[in-house]
Formats: sequence, structure tokens, C-alpha cells
Amino acid sequence: MTLINHPGSHQQMALASLDAGIARDIALMLADARAVLDGLACGDAPAAASQAAAILDDTDSPYTLQGLADAVSEAESRLHRAVRDALAGIPATIPGS
Repeated sequence: MTLINHPGSHQQMALASLDAGIARDIALMLADARAVLDGLACGDAPAAASQAAAILDDTDSPYTLQGLADAVSEAESRLHRAVRDALAGIPATIPGS
């Protein structure tokens, strides 16, 4: 798991309702953020990667640049699974229509 997990937090559950459009927008934003972070983490732009790593260090982030890219990717995957699971019980067509 790449997301930062605090002791005991796995015993708690949060439930959030998102409308499908907002969930889609969040998924698209996460995909874009992941692409940017992946590009920075792989060293395609060394000056930008150094600056991004310095920002994470300055904010006392528990993430490295690659760790943040991986965590964003995991959050994106979890959101896609949550949407898929939420829609699983909804029939594709309404019977009798």
C-alpha cells in the first residue's frame, strides 16, 4: 500500500457520497496529477523534480516524489473501484421501459 496509513486508521470507516460527475472529475484530476508526478519522479525534468522534492521536504511531507506519485495512482484506482462497485447493483436498463 502506497497511501500513508496511520496506526488504527484501518479500523475506521468514512463514507462519502459523490455525484457521478464529481467522481469522474476527481478521477480525471488524479490521472493528470499522476502523469505529472510520474514525469517528475522519473527525472525527465531534473530541475523541476528537484524543486518538487524540496517542496515536499519543506512541508514535512511523509511522501517522497515517487511515493506521492504511487499514492495518487492508488487513490485513483480506489476511486475507480468504488465507482464500479457502487454501480454494480444498478441494472443497465430499467425493466419495462
